Order: sequence, then C-alpha cells, then structure tokens
Amino acid sequence: MNAITLRVKNAPGFRVDGSKLLPAILAATTVSDLPRIMLQGAGETCAVGDLFDITQADADKPSLTIDGDARWLDRIGANMTEGTLNVHGHAGDYAGIKMSGGELHIRGDAAGFIACEMQGGRITVQGNAGDFAAGALPGDMEGMSGGTLAIHGNAGARLADRMRRGTVLVGGDAGDFAASRLIAGTVCIAGKVGAHLGYGMRRGTVLLTNAPSSLPPTFTEGGRGFDVFWLLITRMLAREMAPFSNLAGNVLPRRYAGDLAVDGRGELLIANS
Repeated sequence: MNAITLRVKNAPGFRVDGSKLLPAILAATTVSDLPRIMLQGAGETCAVGDLFDITQADADKPSLTIDGDARWLDRIGANMTEGTLNVHGHAGDYAGIKMSGGELHIRGDAAGFIACEMQGGRITVQGNAGDFAAGALPGDMEGMSGGTLAIHGNAGARLADRMRRGTVLVGGDAGDFAASRLIAGTVCIAGKVGAHLGYGMRRGTVLLTNAPSSLPPTFTEGGRGFDVFWLLITRMLAREMAPFSNLAGNVLPRRYAGDLAVDGRGELLIANS
C-alpha cells in the first residue's frame, strides 16, 4: 500500500471535482499514472499533476494527504469506503458526501454540505463547517444515515437536516434550524444555537450544553428513565471533544419532547441549566 501526499502548487480559477482522489484508488495507481488522472472542473478538465506536487511512501493501509488550501476542491472523500484522507488546510463543498467507511480529517474549515447523506465512517473538522452539514441534498428525503461527524468549531444553518442515523458533534455554535426535520440519530452542540431549533423534529436526540435563548413552543418538558443513557453518552462525549468533558453523568439534564407539531417523539436535553 502507498501513502500519497498531494501538495497544492497551483490553485485553478474555477472549482474542481475531487471525488476521484480516494486513498484506496490512488494507492492502486502506478506512479507514472498519478499525474495524468483527470479531474473535472467548471466546463474543463485538469490533470492532478498540474495542480499538485506528488510524493509517495510505503504504508500498511491506504492513505492520502492533501496539503494546502484546497477550498476550491469539492467532493473530497465522496463515496469513500476505506482508508484515511487528511486535508491539511481548507476543503470545498460536499466533503465526505455519501461516504460509507474510512476516515476523513480536515484541519481547516469545510464549506457547505459536509457529510451530506453520509452512511458510515468518521469525519473530523478542526475548524468551522458551512450550511447543511450532515444534511440531505436538495430534493432528497434523508440526510446522514450513519457514522460520526465531529466539528470542533462552528456549524452553519440546517445542521443535520433530515438526519436519520449517526452522531453529530459540534464544539462551537450552530446556526438556524439546527436538527430540523430530524428523523433519528444524535446531535450534540456545545455552544449556542440559532432560531428554530428542532423544527419538524420527529425522533432522535438533541443535546445542548447551553440553554437556548428561547425554546420552541411545540416542545414540552418532562420524561424520566434515561439515567443509564445519560451516563453512557456523557462518557462518550468526554472522550470525543473537550467542550463536553465537564458534563456530569450523575446530574440529569432537563428533558423536552417534540416537535409536537408533527407528532414528534424526539428528545431535547439541556445540560448545565
């Protein structure tokens, strides 16, 4: 197996589809063929060798590192099934879209639709993420359906829209309509949230470490018997991300059920309140 590093040398003046840049695929490609891989741009194509300097090293598992500011490179890690993909810089739109396995680590910011319709694996963003993280494509009925998305910074609007399964962690703030139309899964937000939290939420769990400025009127307080669940989730969160490490497993949060406007059976947990 090969560990491949692509160092950005020329940023094109248009957006480029990076979905071909997958660890397992590039690890099986010969050294001479790597620079000649063609990537689709906006109305034109460009070769990998024109955009990146390429280095290779031996490795036990397939891995790929994209080194440099690649905010013009969309669909990084799209449909990835195995291996490790590291981005040492910013990433473009649709990073990790429909990913089902492997790990994607972004040291900078991610643009819109990261982890959109993700099915499995793990995505970590050290910076901020744009709108519709872990959400659904326009016109589709289901967002993220498996795996873990951990955003250490802030998330934009419509976080986890139509999410069906999996775990989303946000160390900073989230924008308007967080967990909107949530079908199932777990969404944990350590910072502040915008307006219309849990709009149209049917099932699933939303955990906040800070009480929102106002609660949706279609959520009602109450519920008992989640002591074991709370103990387990606080232990998991303490291992995942520092902002959640001060949650006490023996101090139950306030619990709300909703969105009752859609006969929702989801739960909203507010800790430290």
